[in-house]
Amino acid sequence: MKILVVNLLRLGDVISTAPAIKAIRGRFPHAEIHMMVNSNFRTAAGLISNVDHTIAFERDRLQAACVEAERPMFEAYDWLGAFVEETSEKKFDLIFNFTHNRLSGWLCGLIEAKEKIGLVLDGSGAVSFGSAWFRHLNQQVDFDDSQSFNHADIFIGAVGGWEQTAELAFFDNLLIETEAGRSEAAAYSTTGPSIAFQITTSDPKKEWGDSHFRALAETLLRRHPALTIYAVGAPDEKTRIEGFCRSVEADPERLKPAILSLAGVVSFLEQVDVLVTGDTSIKHFGSAGTVRIVELVVGSADAYRTGSWKSGDLIVASREICAPCGHTESCHRPTHACAIAIPVDAVTEVVSPLIAGDSRSAHMARLAMRMDVKIFEVDRSEGPVALMPINDSTLSDEALALALERSARRLAIESRDGKFDRSKFGSETLKTRRALAARFVDSSALDFRHALSDGEHRLRHAEGIVQSLGLQLSRLKESFQDPKRIYEVVSSIIAVRSRLQKNPWTRFISEPLLQVIEDDRSAPFVRFRKLSDAVEDLRLRLGLALKLIRSLEIEFENENVEKSVMGDNL
Repeated sequence: MKILVVNLLRLGDVISTAPAIKAIRGRFPHAEIHMMVNSNFRTAAGLISNVDHTIAFERDRLQAACVEAERPMFEAYDWLGAFVEETSEKKFDLIFNFTHNRLSGWLCGLIEAKEKIGLVLDGSGAVSFGSAWFRHLNQQVDFDDSQSFNHADIFIGAVGGWEQTAELAFFDNLLIETEAGRSEAAAYSTTGPSIAFQITTSDPKKEWGDSHFRALAETLLRRHPALTIYAVGAPDEKTRIEGFCRSVEADPERLKPAILSLAGVVSFLEQVDVLVTGDTSIKHFGSAGTVRIVELVVGSADAYRTGSWKSGDLIVASREICAPCGHTESCHRPTHACAIAIPVDAVTEVVSPLIAGDSRSAHMARLAMRMDVKIFEVDRSEGPVALMPINDSTLSDEALALALERSARRLAIESRDGKFDRSKFGSETLKTRRALAARFVDSSALDFRHALSDGEHRLRHAEGIVQSLGLQLSRLKESFQDPKRIYEVVSSIIAVRSRLQKNPWTRFISEPLLQVIEDDRSAPFVRFRKLSDAVEDLRLRLGLALKLIRSLEIEFENENVEKSVMGDNL
């Protein structure tokens, strides 16, 4: 069997597919896995475990052929046609497209394969996704940040890999260490504690700033006499990295530049204790390894969608309301407010305990409240990445509703893909129970029961509203082209959505309804179909959420009974 994985994005995005590729190998152990990447990332693709062959896509050549006036008129067409033909000759059985843009969609539509999963555009421009997870990736662009799934997790779901992630070792050995990489990293080995700084990113808007890193280095070196700090960079960043190291008032033997190839980075990150970084490709290399990460979320960096995805990593973000901003937006503030709002003292107090191997979450919680920053710990106890606020473990309707909605949404997506067996609901309940206990450490079983009871009442009411919308749509079915009837249904949805938004337990229902309300350009049939799909999706999610709540209520009730019996025996 031959499988093609397509990722025509940036370096960090390529590395974030490593868990999904491991899941593909788990499903198809004897398959021949090819990975298509932009030609400048061919080396990186070769460092991902379970990739047998890489295919380089000459994107720069294609773009140049399209825009440079002196190039032959049909050069781009001829080259692309030859590339598609050559790739199709490999006779792939299955294609996974992890790149959701038009270029990859058209390309995957042209390359021959028996089955295609991910964005595919055919000759008429019709879109197919092949997986409910990839369809969700397209939809969650409009979600609030905290509702979103990490892209690495969406890729795992799209390849049918969630069952494999239950194994503790699943996220081990995602990258390949080479002899050349080990030899390169050996030059930076030390006997004492060591940490790495990644001060550069692909976008200056996402950088914390050299001055902040300089102050952090000086403070940590004074506090930890045996510590060595490495400033990591690629060969083309050498001048800046070396200049940074010279600017710090420190022993040059304790603050060193580490200029590494990609193979060297893989091995180097396995021998340092902590990586302090912005949203950059090095962060994704760290997520795929064992190093403890402290990620500084600045600018357009999105902690929820593209943040670190390894359990135990820490994420520090400001509370600026404009963050995260759009990738293509220029900062409208007179200063880089989101970077300034992450004080050096706060990062020092987060990193310092990690050097000694102590996360000291309670200390960080007090720090976060005092410094007015957000500190999250990455948690995978429920499967997909959940960002646990270190400074907020209070049980609230909003936090509990969000946690349960995410679980129900994941199960709904899996169910639509035919990957979720209802007989396994008991194990899902226990997984969610453990996740809630870790998230709300100070809450008792009785606290959970009261909160869940209120949530069940709210969701039952919402279930009745969604059923009513379904009845309205069934009556509309024969007259969906009547503008007056459509207007009546949409007006009803607007009124319903306004009520549902007022309570955190039902707020998630308003998001798909809003997409339908705002769509006034589609043809009547398309709009009716979108309405029907949205209502059917909500029915499924509500049903799963209610079943999950009832199962959890039983769990907490049993826990209360057990404690009462133990108390009586004492």
